[in-house]
Amino acid sequence: MKASKLFSRQNIFLFLIISISLIIKLYLIFTYKNRLTLSSDDLNYIKSAVALIRSGIFTFHNYNEPTVFVMPLYPLFLAAFFKVLGYGILGLQAVRVAQAIISCASILIIFLTTKKLFNTKAAFIASFFYAFYIPNIITTGYFLTETLFAFLLISLIYLSIVFAEAPSKIKFAGLGLLYTIATLCRPTLAFFPVFLLIYCLLKKIKFKNLIAPFIAFSFIFILFMTPWWVRNYKEYGEFIPLSAASGNPMLQGTYVDYKQTPENTVYYKLGKTAFETNKIEIDVAKTRMKNEFKKDFWGYLNWYTVKKTIFLWYSAFYWKPFWGINTVFVVGTHYILLLGIPVLIYCLFKNFRHHFLTASIIIYFNIAHCYYMTFDRYAFPLLTILSVYSAYFFSGIFEKNKLKY
Repeated sequence: MKASKLFSRQNIFLFLIISISLIIKLYLIFTYKNRLTLSSDDLNYIKSAVALIRSGIFTFHNYNEPTVFVMPLYPLFLAAFFKVLGYGILGLQAVRVAQAIISCASILIIFLTTKKLFNTKAAFIASFFYAFYIPNIITTGYFLTETLFAFLLISLIYLSIVFAEAPSKIKFAGLGLLYTIATLCRPTLAFFPVFLLIYCLLKKIKFKNLIAPFIAFSFIFILFMTPWWVRNYKEYGEFIPLSAASGNPMLQGTYVDYKQTPENTVYYKLGKTAFETNKIEIDVAKTRMKNEFKKDFWGYLNWYTVKKTIFLWYSAFYWKPFWGINTVFVVGTHYILLLGIPVLIYCLFKNFRHHFLTASIIIYFNIAHCYYMTFDRYAFPLLTILSVYSAYFFSGIFEKNKLKY
C-alpha cells in the first residue's frame, strides 16, 4: 500500500474513531478496575479459568465437577493471560485491555463490512455508531463472551461475503477455522454453514464448485472440534457436540414474562450432578411447555414469539450505570442501532441474495433465543450487524443514487 493511500483522509478519520474509542475504553478500565463486574457469569468464567490453570479440569459453577455447560474458548482465553500474569489485578486488567483492543478490531471489521455492502459514507457512520455505543464500551470491562464473540461473528460474516465471491478450498478452510473458533465461544452459531451454503447458491455459484470448498470447511471444523468431543465423551459417556446447558434457561423461559409464583412454579428433584440436573430440567421444561400450550395455545405462542423477541431487543445491555450516564440515554442510542432492523427488511426486498446472510443470522439468533430465556445481553453481538444497516439509513437509504448493489 502506498504511503499516500495509507495516510489518506479516510484512513486517518477511521484511525481517529478507533483510537478515541480505545482511549475511552482504557480510561474506563483503569478508572473502575474490578468494579466492572456483574457478579454473575463473569465470576464463574474467572473461576473456570483459575481452575483450569490449577488442576487442568474444565469447570464452571463447581470447582469439583467437570462441566459441559459452557464452551471452552473464553475460559481458555482468560487462562492464557492468568497463566502468564496471574489472576490478581494485573492479570484481570490485562484481559480487559485485550478485550478493549478486540472491540476496536470489531469497529474496523464493521467499517469494511458496511463498505462492502453499501458505501464509504455508511461505513464511517457504522464505525462511529459502534465505537461510541455505551454498552460496547462498558462490556469490554466484563469477563463475559460478548466482546470476543461479537468480533468473531462480524469477522465471520465479512470474510464469508468476501470469500463467497470466488470460493476456494484455502479460503473456506480459513472460514472453517474461524467458524470453529466462534462456535467454541458461543454454540448458538452452529447452523451458520447452512446459511453460508444458501448464500453461495443465491450468488449463483454452481453447487459442484462448492463441494471442495465445503469439504475443506467441514474438515477443519471436525479436526479442531474433535478434542472437545473426545473430552466430553470421556467425562459423560455420550457424544455432546457443543454444550449441554439448555435445561435451566429452557425451564425459565417457560414462565410467561419470567414471572414465577408459588402457584405456577414446577418443583423437581435435582440430579446427583449438574449434568443430570440439566437433563431433568429439560424434561420438566418440555412437559411444562406442552401443558401451557394446551391451556392457552395462542397466548403461549405469543409469549414464545412476539414477547420474547421484545425482551431480546427492547433494552440495551447496560445493567449498571457508569460515569453517571443515564439508562434512558443509553436506550435512546440503542434504538438508533435498532433502526437497522427495518432497514435490513427494506434491503431484503431490494436485493434478497445480497443481504440474505446478514438477515439469516439475525432471524436465526432471534428464533434460537426465543426457545429459551432471552434478554438484551444475548442481542449484544448482533448489534455489530444492525449498526451496518442503521448507518445505511443515516447515509441516505431512500436516495436511489446512493444504493449500491
